[in-house]
Amino acid sequence: MLVHGFIEGSRVNGPGLRAVVHLQGCNLNCPGCFNVASHPFTGLDHDPAEVAAWVVRANGVRTLDGVTFSGGEPMQQAPALFDVIESLSRRLPQLGFGMYSGYSLRELEAGRFRTTPEIAQTARREVWASIRSFLDFAVLGRYVATRPSALPLRSSANQELLLFTDRYCDHDFAPQEVEVHIEPHGLVQVTGFPVAGLPV
Repeated sequence: MLVHGFIEGSRVNGPGLRAVVHLQGCNLNCPGCFNVASHPFTGLDHDPAEVAAWVVRANGVRTLDGVTFSGGEPMQQAPALFDVIESLSRRLPQLGFGMYSGYSLRELEAGRFRTTPEIAQTARREVWASIRSFLDFAVLGRYVATRPSALPLRSSANQELLLFTDRYCDHDFAPQEVEVHIEPHGLVQVTGFPVAGLPV
């Protein structure tokens, strides 16, 4: 599993305090993407069990409400993503799960998305159904820079915030904000939504 970054605790990527796993690799190439460094399918390959262990350790430091998977494009590593989610649901059953994807719900349900390694379309539909069964929410749809949005968790107006369980409701999703995380070794991570200049 290729990972672009990991944040132990964020309050701008879904309700409550959440770990955030940014996966590495995306070929959707949305013009104006905020995180182009996450597009190449390069870097260290982490075992899904290792990624799950990062979340478990983060939960040991501060009790987490959930974990959000972002990108890159999480669904382009769908089999490994499922392994992480399934492991976490057993080890930390109190966690809520969320995901950002540039694919629409229709594309995901039809299995019309790329995976690395490549799997058959039937298998893609099945792995999406398995992932969806654990998700409480997902933000789906391509980023479109010409359609800016200030809605919670959506950076362009075409994107949908879908609730798959009754764990959360619309008012649980806070207005867009930005966080800057500075790690002890100097790594700086910016996460959230830089909304300066957007219409309100």
